[in-house]
Amino acid sequence: MKLQDLLLFAVFAIFIIQVQANINEYEDYEYDIPESCEELFDTNYCNDCQKLMWSHFKNPGQCATAINLGKKIYQAIKDANDTPKPYELQYFEEGLVDYCHQGFDCKQNEVEKIYNNIQEVCYKELSVKFDWSADPRTYTDKTAYAAYGTLLVYYTGIPSHEALCLKENGGEYCSIKFIRKFVNWMKEATNADPKAIVTHDHKFVIKGDGTKIPVPKSFQCDPCWRKMVKIFIDYFKEHKLKESVQDNIWGDEHEGLPECGNKRGLAF
Repeated sequence: MKLQDLLLFAVFAIFIIQVQANINEYEDYEYDIPESCEELFDTNYCNDCQKLMWSHFKNPGQCATAINLGKKIYQAIKDANDTPKPYELQYFEEGLVDYCHQGFDCKQNEVEKIYNNIQEVCYKELSVKFDWSADPRTYTDKTAYAAYGTLLVYYTGIPSHEALCLKENGGEYCSIKFIRKFVNWMKEATNADPKAIVTHDHKFVIKGDGTKIPVPKSFQCDPCWRKMVKIFIDYFKEHKLKESVQDNIWGDEHEGLPECGNKRGLAF
């Protein structure tokens, strides 16, 4: 994954799944570090929103969970002097363990100030609507796409850390257990296509040839997934974005979980 792409990382906190199918691109990481806002956005002049995103890109801080986790994964790869194979989870697991063992100092008032400022400065970009079920590689408005990514990196920073570092009673990280299960399914469903990508709403996997494969709804009934998602939903209910921005991101799909067996919604 190129460093420019890291800024766009995680429309959803467990978007780390995306990396597993394309993890071989990490070998380009250190060669693609932009030196300016203009280089990052491929423009002659950065507007205020782009300048704000650039400042967060250069100094993400503790609250940028997705970015900081991505850096830990990259560091694990770099330390091993290796080129990972697609769908290989070793470095994700090593990076996650390292990330969860370090301190996390992100206060709600601090991160709230950051994501509210992004909403104010990038209001125009955040009015652009995307089809989150589409192939992200087809999005043409890269600045608006980056604005959503940057906003959500910070808005989900606190619940992302809690969910990603959540352990089961046996001591295994829920995120590792779930992602391993998902990636194994994805590898089989796509015949290990290294260009396969997960849509941002996690409803489809799109192969390199454009074939769209629905993600089985049974994943939404996975106990670990439900525990992690409950953390996000509880947080989103207490800390809301502007209504127009919320609607552009989730529509009416962020209030609960599907029925699973005799359990409905989040009542479990």
